[in-house]
Amino acid sequence: MKVRVGWFLPVVAVVLTGLALWAGPNVPLALPAAALAVVAAGFLFLGAWSDSQGRRKPKVAMVWEPDVFRLRTAIRSGPLGREEIITTLDRVERMGPTPGLPTRSTDEMNRLTRVSPEEFRRYLRHRLQDLEARM
Repeated sequence: MKVRVGWFLPVVAVVLTGLALWAGPNVPLALPAAALAVVAAGFLFLGAWSDSQGRRKPKVAMVWEPDVFRLRTAIRSGPLGREEIITTLDRVERMGPTPGLPTRSTDEMNRLTRVSPEEFRRYLRHRLQDLEARM
């Protein structure tokens, strides 16, 4: 049941509520006005509920997926992109086998980003093999 709500129902609910309040002790006027205001408000809630059920909920990724383009750019950047590569590997490790992995110190990050290309590739190879073995 799809209830379309425009401005009509809210205006009716407000007017009937005002009429019920204005009627005060005049029960033959206040009671029907209040009852109809409650019914109009119920239709408003029903309309809002049916609208929320009709909308598709966005899918939330269950696993963190690295931004491939940022990682690709980091790899192409050579020594300038090493920090991004290391940080991405740290995030992958935190999402997997080592959730309590501490944040790297600035000195350690600087040391890793300044090694020769061969040493950095060895570091990456070792790090990926270790991650693969523990996943």
